[in-house]
Amino acid sequence: MGFEQFIVFVPQMSGIWDASLSLFMLSLAIMVLIIALAYMASQFLKKPEYENFASLEIYQVFVSVLLFISIGGIAIFSNSITEAFAGSDPVEIGRSYLAYVSEKIALPTMMSFETLKLTMQFVGSISARWGASVWGAVLLPFGGCSVVEKAADVVLMISVPFIASLQAQMILLEGIDGLALPFVLPAGALLRLFPPTRDAGTFMMCSALAALTVYPFTYVICDRIVHVMVSHETEREDITDSLRVQGFGSFADMMSAKGVFHPEKMIFRPIRMLSFVVLQGAFLPALSMTLTIAFIKGTTKFVSQKFG
Repeated sequence: MGFEQFIVFVPQMSGIWDASLSLFMLSLAIMVLIIALAYMASQFLKKPEYENFASLEIYQVFVSVLLFISIGGIAIFSNSITEAFAGSDPVEIGRSYLAYVSEKIALPTMMSFETLKLTMQFVGSISARWGASVWGAVLLPFGGCSVVEKAADVVLMISVPFIASLQAQMILLEGIDGLALPFVLPAGALLRLFPPTRDAGTFMMCSALAALTVYPFTYVICDRIVHVMVSHETEREDITDSLRVQGFGSFADMMSAKGVFHPEKMIFRPIRMLSFVVLQGAFLPALSMTLTIAFIKGTTKFVSQKFG
């Protein structure tokens, strides 16, 4: 987000900021009034501890305002740097990336397994009668297809949590984009003004900083990694061509589109594409949350020690 985008961005956020900033300024005025009363009481009652309290709290008020301005500036600067290198806002990149994994990878993969399941169910139900009607027997030439059908059904069942994880990540990213800067950051600055809630305020401000910088940027990294892996996957050689090279030409032709089904398109490729869904549905979000939580803990400890 450059300077021109920031000039456009501020009026759009003014409505959201009004209530939070008004409450923050009111709390700031109340805290300054408390400090002034404590200083006057120290001079009137000759209580040095009141004067120490006033000097300490005026320092903490200054630090709270400085942190509030610094975190907002760091978030805007971080977005501008990411936009310069990645070409877009990190939240927008994360939103597009999750939509890509969900619509271009997860949905076609699930449709492939569902098609495989229905195909195996139909082929496995084909029967043939052998012998006379009374003494004969009903044979299922493709009875083994039921094994593939059950395997596809199991894959569909265990894939549901990973699909749900993609939707949950979308909701979390939208929530961070809508709450961190206009609500969490002002609320943290407000809580940091008062001594009883100072630690909670520091934690909220550091959480807002992590949510605005670290967490969205992890999706920028994931976007670059997964797109490269998917592009390499689309360039893989068809397994039937590999079988022909190894001397299994008739077997490869039987399993290709000329045969009952194409294993590369209906089994092997969907399984490989499913690995990307599992990667983004389980491992990468856990890594993103681990990095974000570690950043929050480290920053909170640093701020508490340096400005506590």
